[in-house]
Amino acid sequence: MNQIEIERKITKSKNISLTVYQNGRVVLKHPAKISNNQLEDFIADKQNWILNKLQKIPKDIPKNLKFENGETIHIFGESVKIHLNDRKTFYDPMNGFYIKNEKNEILRQKKAKHFLKSLLVNKIEPLVEKFELNLKTKVNKISVRTMRSLWGSCNSKNDISVNLSLVHCPDYIIEYIILHEISHTIEHNHSQNFWNLVKSQNPNFKTAEKWLREHGKKYIYYLN
Repeated sequence: MNQIEIERKITKSKNISLTVYQNGRVVLKHPAKISNNQLEDFIADKQNWILNKLQKIPKDIPKNLKFENGETIHIFGESVKIHLNDRKTFYDPMNGFYIKNEKNEILRQKKAKHFLKSLLVNKIEPLVEKFELNLKTKVNKISVRTMRSLWGSCNSKNDISVNLSLVHCPDYIIEYIILHEISHTIEHNHSQNFWNLVKSQNPNFKTAEKWLREHGKKYIYYLN
């Protein structure tokens, strides 16, 4: 399809599928044993559908970061420039995000995300400890990973996952998401009891909810 980049992913499914994500990514999933002609026919048949989906994406949704020189990135709510250098990767809040330039673009992106993950982990670890103590609960495990639609999740084992894109958000949003998920270790639902737990630690939690509704979509897709 002209001028539209379509990623291809091999899956164990027997069917072909197309997904258009909110950050403009178009992904074609298909079984390994299928001819290129069949895939091209499938794409051609879905051309109008893809274009329609892409046209409906809000204009302010950012493209995913390439970690290239001069790009803008938000770190803990502050907008800074990315600078490539030949020495090391580090974050200077006053001057920007410095990334060691790698010959391989994918390796550079991988290492940059790993550094952002370490920044976020350092930010959330004391928050986890605080809310565990205040709410008299225990998180079994916490992990940071990229998610396309969720800021966080908590399963029945009290394993918590948070979205790496939280690294872009202001501190009070990060604190709210951690509180929200740790509250789920006690109430695995969104009942009134759950919201009472959240409110007991953050009486103004609705301010964070409002920010996420109004601005969250501008941040969640950078790293996906």
